[in-house]
Amino acid sequence: MGVFRKSEAGLVIIVILLMAFIFIGWLVSLGQRECKSNGDCSSDSYCGSDFACHEYPNIQKTVVQYSLIGPALVIGIAIIIAALILRWKRLNSKEDQ
Repeated sequence: MGVFRKSEAGLVIIVILLMAFIFIGWLVSLGQRECKSNGDCSSDSYCGSDFACHEYPNIQKTVVQYSLIGPALVIGIAIIIAALILRWKRLNSKEDQ
């Protein structure tokens, strides 16, 4: 076992250096972030998933207004005509008797 002591120490040093480089890289990436939340950006921006501030998109809505007066009049007139037709048949059947 005494022969492998130097190789184990070298492996441990390599693993420690690799972990240190990964940790330093992670810290650098944290430091380069422009924002963490929407509070870090201005009022007209939001924090994106790339940790940078982006302006809100300008979405324009088109408002479509329908006028239902015409169809309501057609249905109302159709109901009145149907009522008159039914009433007309009742009046004619009473007059025939």
